[in-house]
Amino acid sequence: MRYRTLAFALLALGFLGSICNSVPERQWERGYFEPIGGKEYSMNRDLHVRYILGAEDIIPASDLPLEMVITNSSGNYITEHMPAGLVFYPRNPEYQFMILLQDFSFGAPPYQDTSILVPTYCCNEALDEPDDESYYDPDVQVWERELNELIDLVRDKTLVGDDALDLAQDALFEITDYDGLTDSTRLKLQNLP
Repeated sequence: MRYRTLAFALLALGFLGSICNSVPERQWERGYFEPIGGKEYSMNRDLHVRYILGAEDIIPASDLPLEMVITNSSGNYITEHMPAGLVFYPRNPEYQFMILLQDFSFGAPPYQDTSILVPTYCCNEALDEPDDESYYDPDVQVWERELNELIDLVRDKTLVGDDALDLAQDALFEITDYDGLTDSTRLKLQNLP
C-alpha cells in the first residue's frame, strides 16, 4: 500500500512538473511580435464592441491607451474583467500590437454606449503607434515564458507616472524587440512600489 501511495505521489509530481514546464518559449521572431496561440478571450455576450482605436489622450496608467466604445444591451449594469496579457490585434499591419500588462476591469451601464480607455502598451517598437485611425480587435491572452515573467513582475505594482510607465514599456520592448528582459530591468521592476 505504501509503495502505491509513493508511486502515485511521484507520478503526480512528474505530471505537475510537466505542466509547469509546458509554458511555451517565445513564439515570435524578435522585432516582429504577433501572438501565436494563447487563451481565447470572450467578452460578456451582452457587451458589444462598437470600435477600439488609438486614444487621443493619455491616462495615468498608460501613455498609449486604446479607446473602446461598447454597448450594453442588457438591462443590468455589467462589470467586465480583461486579463493581463490580453493582446489587441491591429486591423492594419502597419500598427503595433497592443497588450495589457495588468488585469483591467470596467463597468458598463445598461442600454447605452460607454467609452473606456484601456491601459495598453506597445509590442512592436518599429511599427506605428496607435492613433485615431488605427482600429483594433481583442485577440488572445498570451501565454509564454517571457511575457508571463513580465506580467508576474508588475502584477501588484503601481504602474502610474512617467518613470513607471517608461520602465514597463522599455521592459516590454526588451522582450518583443531585443534580446529579452535584462537583469537590471528585472531589478527595477521588482523595486517598483
